[in-house]
Amino acid sequence: MNRTLIAGLTLLVVTGCEAEIDNVEVGRDDIVPIDAAPMIGPTVATPEVALCESGRSYKGFGGEDLTMDRRESDVGFERARSKPFSALATEYPRVLGNTPELLAQSESTFGLTPPRWFAKNEPNAVSLYQAYRIAFQGCLTVTATGAQYNQLPTIETATAECSAWAKKFWARNAMGPEIEACANVIGQYSSRETSMRRRWAHGCASVLTSSDFLTF
Repeated sequence: MNRTLIAGLTLLVVTGCEAEIDNVEVGRDDIVPIDAAPMIGPTVATPEVALCESGRSYKGFGGEDLTMDRRESDVGFERARSKPFSALATEYPRVLGNTPELLAQSESTFGLTPPRWFAKNEPNAVSLYQAYRIAFQGCLTVTATGAQYNQLPTIETATAECSAWAKKFWARNAMGPEIEACANVIGQYSSRETSMRRRWAHGCASVLTSSDFLTF
């Protein structure tokens, strides 16, 4: 096949394509651009985001909407907030069955709230340490009686007590890693304690100082 024939065939193909393009009616409805063609395949519906009902709006001087820049918060954003001292003051006696003496002296540690006002509690290392001290003092009263607390802890006995404490303090059943962490406090981390009752009290206090109790 010589060069003249190849050139002729190429010209024929190009001319034919141009002829087809010229025969297309401009503005026809059945011609859809490629980028506007519908996607082939299943479509996934975007789930609706559940939002709380919007709060009330307030008008200021001059009719200005004072809540114009108010933003919607995500669902669950206000969960796991630290309990204020006013709540902890009744929570410790409720779950322990006794009132630790340190509790009455600890209001300033958790933050004083002005009258007729609510301040969001911001936990810190000092308040967390004080929470453990209060819990340990209350747990010492709990472990002061009961023959099981005067015995060397085993895996079985520590697991049983940690499960019972978690259900009582958290109002839910603890998961495996949570029970294991409490049992390690009793069996290993507090092993320097010569008093068995104090070792058990450390495990009790560790459950009582967790976020499941200190937050709501």
